Amino acid sequence: MSLVDEIGEEPVADRRRRSLGGPILRAFIAEQDRWRLWSAVFFAIGCGGYFGLATEPPVWLGAVLTLGALGLGIALRSRLPWVALALFACAWTAAGFWSAVTGTRLVDAPMLMRPVQGEVTGRVLAVEPDGRGGGRLLIVPTAIDRVAAEDLPARVRITVRQGPVPRPGDGVRLRASLSPPSLPVVPGGHDFARSAFFQRLGGIGFAYAQPDIVPAPEPSEILQTAREAVERLRLDLDAVIRGAAPGEGGAVLSAMVTGLRGAIGDEAEAAMRDSGLAHLISISGLHMTMVAGLIFGAVRLVMAFLPRISDRWPGRKIAAVAALLGAAAYLAVGGFAVPTQRAFVMTALGLLAILTDRPVLSLPLVASSAIVVLVLQPAALTGPSFQMSFAAVIALIALYESPTIRRLAGLDAGTRRGLPMRAATWIFGLLATSMIAGAATAPYAAYAFGRASGYGLVSNLVAVPVTGFWIMPVALTGSLLSLVSESAAGICFALAARGMELVIATATTVAGWPGAVVPVAGFGVTALLLMTFGGLWLVIWRRAWRWAGLVAIALGMLLAARPVLPDLFLSGDGRSMALRGPDGALYAMTPERDRFVLDQWAEKLGTLTIRDMTEAVACDGGDLCRLERAGLRIVLVRGRERLAEACAHADLVLAGADPRRDAPYIRRPDGCAATTLIERTGRNFGGAAVTVRLDEAGPVIEGVVGPRGDRPWTR
Repeated sequence: MSLVDEIGEEPVADRRRRSLGGPILRAFIAEQDRWRLWSAVFFAIGCGGYFGLATEPPVWLGAVLTLGALGLGIALRSRLPWVALALFACAWTAAGFWSAVTGTRLVDAPMLMRPVQGEVTGRVLAVEPDGRGGGRLLIVPTAIDRVAAEDLPARVRITVRQGPVPRPGDGVRLRASLSPPSLPVVPGGHDFARSAFFQRLGGIGFAYAQPDIVPAPEPSEILQTAREAVERLRLDLDAVIRGAAPGEGGAVLSAMVTGLRGAIGDEAEAAMRDSGLAHLISISGLHMTMVAGLIFGAVRLVMAFLPRISDRWPGRKIAAVAALLGAAAYLAVGGFAVPTQRAFVMTALGLLAILTDRPVLSLPLVASSAIVVLVLQPAALTGPSFQMSFAAVIALIALYESPTIRRLAGLDAGTRRGLPMRAATWIFGLLATSMIAGAATAPYAAYAFGRASGYGLVSNLVAVPVTGFWIMPVALTGSLLSLVSESAAGICFALAARGMELVIATATTVAGWPGAVVPVAGFGVTALLLMTFGGLWLVIWRRAWRWAGLVAIALGMLLAARPVLPDLFLSGDGRSMALRGPDGALYAMTPERDRFVLDQWAEKLGTLTIRDMTEAVACDGGDLCRLERAGLRIVLVRGRERLAEACAHADLVLAGADPRRDAPYIRRPDGCAATTLIERTGRNFGGAAVTVRLDEAGPVIEGVVGPRGDRPWTR
């Protein structure tokens, strides 16, 4: 007897059906075939719960919770089926937690604790050319000056500004400046150190001069030699593509084929981002399914002309195997990047569904894919790539589960239509797909990037068909031909680059339209979680109660529309300070400095405008600015010389460093009368960024360090 049968026969269930909650209970039991979809949701909750902790849990805790909940659920299955069902949900949650703990332990490696300048020796694992003769080297170090052997990072990334650039597998020795991966530039912002930790990247910096090639040390990582061979293949393919198609078209095409993005110019990348086409640069599910689909279709077409073979062998399954091998090759050529790995997992499970005669596009398949991806990459849950990818796929599958949509899109078996109707159906499908995918991914894009694309639908209507019917088929042909003839491959790549130039031209045009970029003020994770839960409730269930998900979505949108924003900003190095103006713009001291930090702050405020602070408040010499807000006299001061003066005439002082001096440290002067003095060396801030919200009840100070907790990537 199944758990559902036991629930249905339980006497208390009859009483509950007659109670106020009876309709809900009946709907819940009626949708038993959808229960399994929530397993992936609970798994993700457990995984996310791990990343929300302030301290690192013991590795055994996840195992104990998982096995305990599972065992107790099995024991109570017959007597208390409702309790057992809840315990199984807890077991999935604990399994996600366990997976995240284990995944973190597997990648744990030392990270630099402080900046280091000196000689670095090691073996090159990968190279990303910048198109100007230099590039970024991913090095497995064997020695770093003033760093003990036991504290050596597993990998460091060093930018080389002049060539010739070493190749993967080469031994190198170079003088470089290395720093630990940076902290968030605003509380609640993207944690670069955590991302680097899960890439086993312990230091980032630049070389002072051209590196020397030395005898290569022995490989220290598993399959390192094989990875280096693949990286050399990527470099060779990148050289063929950009040699056949110099310019932005070739650079973006190479990024689409090899995953090497260093040669893309800033203007082209900004245009792709602002027009909503950035997803075409990064190898993702769209590219992987295009490659697999092209190979699958080509094999089926060939077998159609070979009746003796197709009559004896299952052509569909042979095509699926070929597509799976092609997708695996694309994964390798794409550099095994995290988004590419996720795209491969989803594509591979779809092809395996064909081999096992199961539905290819189904929510159970997506749920299984999500669990597999989170087992392999638990940190992917916190990134926008995972969130946007699965949001789009789930929304599209849910859309095409509707019989009405399937009929309009011509997906029902036996549907026969003339050419005009097929063209109209294709246009309808493209519009519906773009609109639904855009709506599903918009909250995650707004949360992660502080912006939305005003005309993403328009640009995608042009770019996606060009990519699918022109660029990808020709580029795939060129990639295969590169194995036998570079000249023939070059012809294909040059033709594909023409299509890419059309995409870039579209991106540039759309990005130049008024309102192309819609800034969104940074909202809290609670709003995003509400919208996520509401969306999942809406697509997983099928009965009328699914529409309750719209309530959660509306609440999330309401919270997102009313964010709590900081008023004052101080960077981690103390060299950048800014305030939020009455018009919502960001006003900064020396706005020409450190644009990356200022752009992140402007993104937090939901503005594209960065102005000089002297335009908003009274400033004296550019080193001291005064304002009054929330009943407080506030002074922003830069450098030591005028700190005593600032303290004498303020309730709150934000003290930064003088960028013209070497030491960015500020100390509270004797006799400082200010009630609150905020500077980067404060014990609570640990040399990291600080924001201040000016509330009527008093200033609310938030630092970056506290919310990050004591975790492996914060030590």
